[in-house]
Amino acid sequence: MSQDRSSPEQHTVLADAWGHVVGGMEWLQSVLFGEFADHRPLSAVVADMLVSFIPGVVIVTSARDAVAVILRLATHPERREELMEWVLLCACLIVIALPIAMAAGSAVALGVGAVVGGVAGSELGAALRAVMLLLIKEASKLVELLRFMQKFMKGDILKFLRAIQFAKYEKPLIQAISKITGKLVELVKALRAHLESLSYFERVKDTIINLAEWEKKFYNVQQDALKQVPKALAELDARLAKVLTQTALKEGHTVAAGVLTEKSLVALPTKQRVKDTLGKVLEKGGRKIPETRGKAASHDGAVRTSNPDSKLSGQLKNNPEPIKSPGESPNTKKQAVSDATLAVERERIAQLSKEGKIDEARTILQPHLDAAKNAETVAEKEVAMKAIIARLDVTSDKEKMFWSGNKELAAKIATEKGKIILEQTSGGKVIDDWEDLNKTFSWDPKDIGPHGWNFWGDVSAEYAKDAAGEIEIIQDIGKFPAGGPTWRTREWTTIIDEGKVTSMKIYGMDKSGNILKAMTIEPDSTIAKELFGGVL
Repeated sequence: MSQDRSSPEQHTVLADAWGHVVGGMEWLQSVLFGEFADHRPLSAVVADMLVSFIPGVVIVTSARDAVAVILRLATHPERREELMEWVLLCACLIVIALPIAMAAGSAVALGVGAVVGGVAGSELGAALRAVMLLLIKEASKLVELLRFMQKFMKGDILKFLRAIQFAKYEKPLIQAISKITGKLVELVKALRAHLESLSYFERVKDTIINLAEWEKKFYNVQQDALKQVPKALAELDARLAKVLTQTALKEGHTVAAGVLTEKSLVALPTKQRVKDTLGKVLEKGGRKIPETRGKAASHDGAVRTSNPDSKLSGQLKNNPEPIKSPGESPNTKKQAVSDATLAVERERIAQLSKEGKIDEARTILQPHLDAAKNAETVAEKEVAMKAIIARLDVTSDKEKMFWSGNKELAAKIATEKGKIILEQTSGGKVIDDWEDLNKTFSWDPKDIGPHGWNFWGDVSAEYAKDAAGEIEIIQDIGKFPAGGPTWRTREWTTIIDEGKVTSMKIYGMDKSGNILKAMTIEPDSTIAKELFGGVL
């Protein structure tokens, strides 16, 4: 007769096995042995963590919390498709990942200093965890974030928030996830091996099968983390940037106790006569009326303009103009959000490119490329083109080289010399040989513009902006010395405008890289102007 799973004998066997192999963490025992599962919605988990948030305590309990979330993801595979579930895991692991990150690179390189806003060392991890949890809620008000943070932080909280770049923690977070899941796999294997060695194997057979399933689940979490954590961190950066744009119009307000900000530029109005209706207070007699930009229609239909030199009478104004905040316009907030999102996407694309994840980087640009494909006018397509280019980082710490005619040869020479060409920058790698992009911005004059020469011309001009000192230009001998149209009309002209390049060495080479001709000229010399100045 089979033994009931819930019988005291089985519980005793499992408890003894747990004590022998693990010893402690009874809450984990109940989950792995199938006695408990976390079915709470994400919002409830986040709410509980925020309610019980105590900086010193979360530092100690981070590993336990991370294990609990990993178990949650392992138990519910469908939740592994939700980015905020991974943000929750990252929030639990950030305290563990921070030392890894600090060891791998300087704190400044990571986007946050070792001491920020009065928070230092391990407390920094607690502060980052708090920000992550609050961003999961996607709070629409900056004040909510500041109010929570000022409970345990002193100093300039806004400065701390602006310094955060979550994407920088991708590698250490994934390492932390792998480390903890690896420990869980080892624990499960050890438990299974111990139970299989017992003489009363049949009594715990179901538990052994369950433990084998847990092993597979943990491996699946590890694999999904590689794909989902980068996306989750990018979403966090975007959400934080969006929240921080709320300071764009209200930077002068005091946002938290002990935080000094600029004073408002709008002076308090003096006491004046007002009508007993909503409206603007009257200017004092003797003050001049500001000149209006538009024309106001009179009651009899005649058009008249205001006189800036006229004096105000004591007559009350029925429909005064509202006072506007300094610098405020209908598109201010929208533009601020757009700029912040662009910066986050640009950095993310650069990071993915450096890691060799070109296809993933292109997915960020794809919506803008699709907009270019579907554009019905040149203006619409140009907007989409500019959106793509704005997200490409074509800067470099290496010396920049230029080429005309033989990209592969130029790339080879640049690599050998420790220099770089456009297509080797983080942004250039993403667009180089991208078939979909080249079809959209084709070189066929019959297609709707902008065309390929417009797109690559704009990108090349951006690339040329920070070229400095003595530069080298590799040209196919057939193009020597004038070069191609992109060099003549976009790169050289940008170099002249920037004024940072002192001399240019131009090499005419055959396909094998043999130098057949060479010359050195100054960018703004007479010969340079004769060679490149407007030649098509």
